Amino acid sequence: MPGGRLDDENSARLALPKTYGVDDLPVMVQDVTFGFDDDRAFDLVGTDGGLLAAPASMNRVQLSPGERAEVVVTMRPGERTVLRSYPWRDGNGWERRFNGGDYSFDVLQLRAAERLRPSPEVPGRPAADRGLELPDADDAVRSRPFELRRPGINGQPMAMDRIDETVTRGTTEVWTLRNGGDMTHNFHVHDVQFRVLDVNGKRPEPALRGRKDTVAVPMGATVRIALRFDGPSDPNAPYMYHCHLLSHEDDGMMGQFVVVEKGQRAGEVPDHAGHEGVSGGSGPSPGPRSRSTGHALTCRV
Repeated sequence: MPGGRLDDENSARLALPKTYGVDDLPVMVQDVTFGFDDDRAFDLVGTDGGLLAAPASMNRVQLSPGERAEVVVTMRPGERTVLRSYPWRDGNGWERRFNGGDYSFDVLQLRAAERLRPSPEVPGRPAADRGLELPDADDAVRSRPFELRRPGINGQPMAMDRIDETVTRGTTEVWTLRNGGDMTHNFHVHDVQFRVLDVNGKRPEPALRGRKDTVAVPMGATVRIALRFDGPSDPNAPYMYHCHLLSHEDDGMMGQFVVVEKGQRAGEVPDHAGHEGVSGGSGPSPGPRSRSTGHALTCRV
């Protein structure tokens, strides 16, 4: 699972559970749909790149490999509940039957003490002052299509000595991801956090409205994302985009792009090129949920 814990001044000021290992628990899992075994609601407060503009109440959240979610669960004194992986809701019958998509399993059990300290309510707009950080489609200078179909992207498997795309630093683009293949893929982009504009032409669900660097693209689906390239530029040092399912990227579902200054052209990737210095996605920032009659617990899944 890429990324890790990310806190900043904004999250530190919020009344969210933040005692690591006590009421702030990292849970590393992938490719599953989570909900609790008693179907209790929880608050989604953060995704791949940080806090949401507003918390979203739900009882299921679906994660493909590389995606992250930060949820806040309210526990009452003496309660127990189990975080459970449920069957994957997308994909065809083959994918569900033979690729583990029909499986359910328990991830962890939460046990509340008989006496709990009260917790404050979840902030109503934890990242309201940071909403402008997400790029907007109206600012896009160009669009690019990406066809996800094994064994490659846009009909080409990964080649270490080939630069597939060149983008200009400081600009915004819209990338259209289309899965015309035989099973679910997802799409992870290095260097940026992006906005999911729409899924099959419709507004994305709440879990896809925050800062993202990975998004699932079910079979037959089209997902549009807006990306702003503000990271370091170097015509000779490529970033990567790829499907985050391990076997798929091993098969070649990866590509490379460089970020250049205005007027620059892409350089050449040296024969010994590696990706040790390439920036990946960053993890979510903290978050929480609570009521005065219970105790809030943050789970980063």
